[in-house]
Amino acid sequence: MMSSFTTSQHLKKKPMMNPSGPGSWGVFINPALVEPFGLTLIEAAAYGLPIVATKNGGPVDILKALNNGLLIDPHDQKAIEDALLKLVADKNLWLECRKNGLKNIHRFSWPEHCRNYLSHVQHCRNRHPANCLEVMKPVPEEPMSESLRDVEDLSLKFSIDVDFKANGELDMARRQHELVEILSRKANSISKPIVSYSPGRRQVLYVVATDCYNSNGSPTETLSLTVKNIMQVARSRSSQIGLVFLTGLSLQETKEVVNSCPTNLEDFDALICSSGSEIYYPWKDLGLDDDYEAHIEYRWPGENIKSAVMRLGKIEEGSEHDIAQCPSASSFQCYSYSIKPGAGVRKVNDLRQRLRMRGFRCNVVYTHAASRLNVTPLFASRSQALRYLSVRWGVDLSSVVVFVGEKGDTDYEGLLVGLHKTVILKRSVEYASEKLLHNEDSFNTDDIVPLESTNICAAEGYEPQDISAALEKLGVM
Repeated sequence: MMSSFTTSQHLKKKPMMNPSGPGSWGVFINPALVEPFGLTLIEAAAYGLPIVATKNGGPVDILKALNNGLLIDPHDQKAIEDALLKLVADKNLWLECRKNGLKNIHRFSWPEHCRNYLSHVQHCRNRHPANCLEVMKPVPEEPMSESLRDVEDLSLKFSIDVDFKANGELDMARRQHELVEILSRKANSISKPIVSYSPGRRQVLYVVATDCYNSNGSPTETLSLTVKNIMQVARSRSSQIGLVFLTGLSLQETKEVVNSCPTNLEDFDALICSSGSEIYYPWKDLGLDDDYEAHIEYRWPGENIKSAVMRLGKIEEGSEHDIAQCPSASSFQCYSYSIKPGAGVRKVNDLRQRLRMRGFRCNVVYTHAASRLNVTPLFASRSQALRYLSVRWGVDLSSVVVFVGEKGDTDYEGLLVGLHKTVILKRSVEYASEKLLHNEDSFNTDDIVPLESTNICAAEGYEPQDISAALEKLGVM
């Protein structure tokens, strides 16, 4: 309930004139029972109109910042009347409220909001300096034999003074490219260079994200063949195509899969394991990305969540042995649990909701054909890990190609949408975890993923010629 109120009995004899001069003046009133925010109050203040607002909700903070009116109890008719009459009867008070509103309205502008946000980000960086994301400085194209030479690593500076175009002139891919360039130039002028390593300046990234498991949840031979064929296509097209393995497997399981292929770990630029919770660099002695680890650990409950998952994950009729810890696949940033065949366990949305209600901020992913559950930090996922590498290496997401099957782990849908290109390899995945993805009242994949998108293309199989044909349709290198 909100309206604009102008006194009639007390001021109707006076002609309507400029509010800043003698004559009548108005008051905006919002006597809602509860007001979540109060945008109309801000609009009124921007026009110099004093306000009377409910004391329940957002107006309390707005009047505290603007100091341009009075708060009232929406159930108290006498209090509402007194507040209105007080403002219109006291010219000096009315003018003071008008002046304060116009003076302080900038506090609710976008530039002020951005400055406050960036100041909080900078404060967090100062408190947790290890959380600084690094952007690799672009280097000239090099032969592959020289792609592992040292380069200067740049610290990402968030507090940049730049205005992006908001009128739709730039598409999302171009925006991201300009953002990376701006951050790189800014960091180059303000940060001290440190020695690090980089896989060179990649033009395109091929990401193997096919979740190929048998009915027991073990990786199949198809996964090894898919890796081999994608690598073969990449080598035949350009030496500047980087390879990334993106999987729900643990590091040890990933190494076993790669070793079963006619290839080496060093052929990959990155291994993203355990459902996006760990990033390893084979060209850096299989070192873990400490910056990414520091980034995703924010409010990660750690050990406190272990027993809660086993208790909340099973349905009421289920057995206490339906979910058991899997130490061999667990790490500090990913707790893995084995799911007993035929066990009654909760679906992703239901389990995530129950964990959040108890204050546990985390992601839950069913993988290995629904025979394993990975619990990772809230900021960790396979799609987020790709965005992290895109920014850190300066590779546009539009130049990233993700290879998936027709189904997969329960985070599969997140790999289909976005600025990157997606190639769906038909017949590459036989068993998946989709039965634990959606509840009866939730959306289906067809409702979430625009399969008619120009960024998505289906390959008839996972042979090299099928992969090449799909890439030609997408128009990528």
